Amino acid sequence: MPLPASPWTSSSLGHDFHHIIGLVSNAPPLTNKALVLISQRYKCIFVEVPKTGSTSIRHILGHPPKPHMNIHQISQEIDPHTFNSYFKFGFVRNPWDRAVSLYERREGIQMRDRMSFDEFVRWMKFASSTCIHPVPHRYQLDWFVNPSGDLQIDYIGRFETLDRDWDHIRTRLGIPDTLPNVNSRENKRDYREYYTPDLASIIRERFAVDIEYFRYSFDG
Repeated sequence: MPLPASPWTSSSLGHDFHHIIGLVSNAPPLTNKALVLISQRYKCIFVEVPKTGSTSIRHILGHPPKPHMNIHQISQEIDPHTFNSYFKFGFVRNPWDRAVSLYERREGIQMRDRMSFDEFVRWMKFASSTCIHPVPHRYQLDWFVNPSGDLQIDYIGRFETLDRDWDHIRTRLGIPDTLPNVNSRENKRDYREYYTPDLASIIRERFAVDIEYFRYSFDG
């Protein structure tokens, strides 16, 4: 089955959006090429947005020493031919659901041990980075654009349709493996149960770029 074209391309960003995306340009350059998650076997580059199913995909493609590099950093760390010719892909997630996952995370800095979900959302409202991660990503889209706001990715899948979109990717690349059910995909409690109308409004405003660009709503 041929991989369908991604609905999200650089031409759909618009000039106004280029002024919004800028934080990726502040990320420090990395010097160790081994940090980049590249599969030489399948000729692909996986751009890992935290809490979008990356763990499952790493079980197939490998575990980089430092995950979650953005596409601009990757482009600076490998030769142009490899970057331009390899298939580049990543995943995004409903911002309301992702905020819950970041709060409930069991790895790295665990915010649920430090504050309530209400406090966490209100903290995110003003935080310069939304991932508790040293690389400053304000939006999920930051992982996929260069400092000028141009999209540099071939395919963006959704966490909500992770298995289906992975099937498209693995068919395109000739990868035989289906995704393992790591962490049971976190489906233990409906994310909507965490929110009051006020908290939902904060996330809607905070991640307006992702919500509009990837066409998300509170219910899906």
